[in-house]
Amino acid sequence: MKPHVILNCAMSLDGFIGKSAKRVKFSNKLDKQRVHKLRAKVDGIMVGINTVLVDNPHLTVRHARGKNPVRIIVDSKARIPLNAKVLDNDARTIVAVSRKARKERVKKIAQKAEVIVSGSSRINLKQLLEKLHARKIRSVLLEGGGTLIKSMIDENLVDELYLTIAPVLLGSGVRWIEKNLGSKRDLKYSDCNVLNNQVVLHYKLK
Repeated sequence: MKPHVILNCAMSLDGFIGKSAKRVKFSNKLDKQRVHKLRAKVDGIMVGINTVLVDNPHLTVRHARGKNPVRIIVDSKARIPLNAKVLDNDARTIVAVSRKARKERVKKIAQKAEVIVSGSSRINLKQLLEKLHARKIRSVLLEGGGTLIKSMIDENLVDELYLTIAPVLLGSGVRWIEKNLGSKRDLKYSDCNVLNNQVVLHYKLK
């Protein structure tokens, strides 16, 4: 058994979620409120380590009412900075590492967050989701980045997705799906919302 996984992503019109090693803000106020309402409804929120290293996000509910989800960081090599915002006391945090991560580093992280070991040299995402489900995490909001999104879609672990399209062209940067998917995926249209100057597309994955 695995949690229900909802992918949420904001990107430029030409498909980029940011510049390399530089944060780019896309969401307007209404979309930010929408995302935080989503966060308040799920049990967990998941990002890859690059998102933490570049954006240093809180991953909490601040622009809506509701509980904070469990923060889940996919970090195979245990690279998360010990002063990262997700390691504060505002919400429960799980850091997923592989068996290849340095034990001394993992011990330090374990003083600030729960650690789940999954996979040998890289995270076994299917196994990780099963372990999260066993911890009563029934729904997960996946917020990036591009490498983790690609792996989750390739392994058929995403159930639905929200794509916010911002009225900007970046020209280059980090794509919302890094590199190429392993195979074609069909989506089922659910709905579309216009939030001021942004469009939010909602699909279910078949």
